[in-house]
Amino acid sequence: FAEVSPLGMLEMQRRGAALQAQGGRSRLVILGTGWASFRVLMHIDSKQFDVAVVSPRNHLLFTPMLPSSAVGTVNQRSICQPVRPLVAKKKARYYESQATKIDKANKKVHCLTPMGHEYSIPFDMLVVGVGFQPNDFGIPGVKEHALFMKETEDARIFKDHILSKLEEASYMHALDSDMNLSEAEMEKIREILTFIIIGGGPTGVELAGELTDFLQAEGVAQYGYLKKWVTVHMFTYDLLNTFDTDLQEYALTHLRKKQGVQIHLGAFVQSVEKDVVHVKTSTGDIHSIKYGTLAWCAGVKPHPFIRDYDFQMNDRGTQILTDKQLRVKGEQAIFAIGDCAAVEDYWLPQTAQVAKQQGIYLSRTLNNGEAVKGIAKPFVFKSLGMMAYLGGYNALLAKLPGLSNLSISGFLAFLGWRSVYWTLQLSLRNRFMLATDWLRTLLFGRDLTRFGPKSRPS
Repeated sequence: FAEVSPLGMLEMQRRGAALQAQGGRSRLVILGTGWASFRVLMHIDSKQFDVAVVSPRNHLLFTPMLPSSAVGTVNQRSICQPVRPLVAKKKARYYESQATKIDKANKKVHCLTPMGHEYSIPFDMLVVGVGFQPNDFGIPGVKEHALFMKETEDARIFKDHILSKLEEASYMHALDSDMNLSEAEMEKIREILTFIIIGGGPTGVELAGELTDFLQAEGVAQYGYLKKWVTVHMFTYDLLNTFDTDLQEYALTHLRKKQGVQIHLGAFVQSVEKDVVHVKTSTGDIHSIKYGTLAWCAGVKPHPFIRDYDFQMNDRGTQILTDKQLRVKGEQAIFAIGDCAAVEDYWLPQTAQVAKQQGIYLSRTLNNGEAVKGIAKPFVFKSLGMMAYLGGYNALLAKLPGLSNLSISGFLAFLGWRSVYWTLQLSLRNRFMLATDWLRTLLFGRDLTRFGPKSRPS
C-alpha cells in the first residue's frame, strides 16, 4: 500500500469525522436556484448527501414565460417554483444569501446575507450554477435607463411601468387646465406611448407579441382614446436567428402586419438617454427616437463575480471552464453548470434546455459516484426543439425531435407552445395556477390593477 503523508492522514480523519457527524453523508453545497441548480436539488439522493443551497432568490423562475407575466397574461407567482418545499423534502438547508468567495483550500463557501452579515459554509462537493445577467455590451445609458426581462421583479416593474405610461398619457391634456389638446401635448403623448424593444431573440419577440396583445385588447378596450398614438418598435440586427429562414420570414410578417410592430433590422443601439435612444440603422445613419418605454432583451452574459471564485475560465474569461463531465478544470469535487459555465471544446447555447439537462446529468453522476471519480460518460445535449410566441394566438415550433425536425407555425403551434410550457411546470400547484391564469385572462382580460404606495401617517 502507498504511504499516506501526515497531512493526508489528518485530512482523511477530518473528513471521516465530518461524515460521521452527518450520518455518513457528504456535504454538498449548491450555489443558485436556476434551471440547472434546481434540477440537481430535485434529483439528488438526500440519503447520500447533506445538501445546502445558497442563493439570493428563493425560487426557480420559469423564464420562458416572463414576457407573459410582464403584461399580466399570467401571474408572476404562477411561474415561480418555491425552493423551500423541495428543500424540506430533501431534508436540506436553504440560505438566502450570495456566495462571495470560495475557499478551495479549506473547502468553505463565504456568503453574504441581504442584511450584510457574512458567514461561511463547509463543503465536500460544490455545484456552481449562478446563472447569468442581462448583457448591456457596455453601451452608454443602457444600465441606467432600460428595463430588463430577466428576473421576477423585472416583470413586475415592466407591467407597472407601462400602466403608469398609459395613465400619464391619459392626463397629459389636463396639466395646463385646458381640456383641449394642443400640438405639443399630442407630441408628448406620442412620445409617452412609444414602446421600444431592443433585441430580436425569443425573449424580445415574445415580449413584442405579449405587449401588442395587451395593447390591442385591454389597451383598446380601456384606453381607446389613446390608440392612435401608440407605437411599438423593435430594433435588432436580425430576428430569431436560430430558426430556419422561412420561420423567420413568417415571424417578421406576422409581427409587422398582425401585431403592428415596426421592426428595424440591421440596427445597433449607440447610446440610451432618459427619454431618447440613438440607433445606427442598416443604412449607416444615426436615428434618435424619443420613447416612453425601452425594454432591453439583447442577450445575456455571466456575472462578473464568478471571476473572483479563482477557477479556470474560458478563453474570453467570462465563464467557468469545465470538462465534459461538468467538473471544473483542475478541481476534483467542484462542478459548474448552466450559463455561468462553458464545457471545453463543446459549444452549447445558453438556454433553459441545456441547463435543465446538465442538472439532471450531474445529479445522476453524483448519485452513482461517477462524477467525483471522473469516470462518467461525457455530457451530451439533446435538443428538444425551439419555440417562440408571436402574439395573436400565433407561435413557432421548430426542429421538433422524432418528427424529422418538423416545424409548425400559427395557431396549432400556439397550442403546442402552451401545452409544452404547461407540462414543463415542476409542480401540480404551478400547473393549476397557470391554467387558471389563462382561463381568467380569456374570460375577463388582463388585470390592470396598480398597487399604490405603502401607508404612512402624515
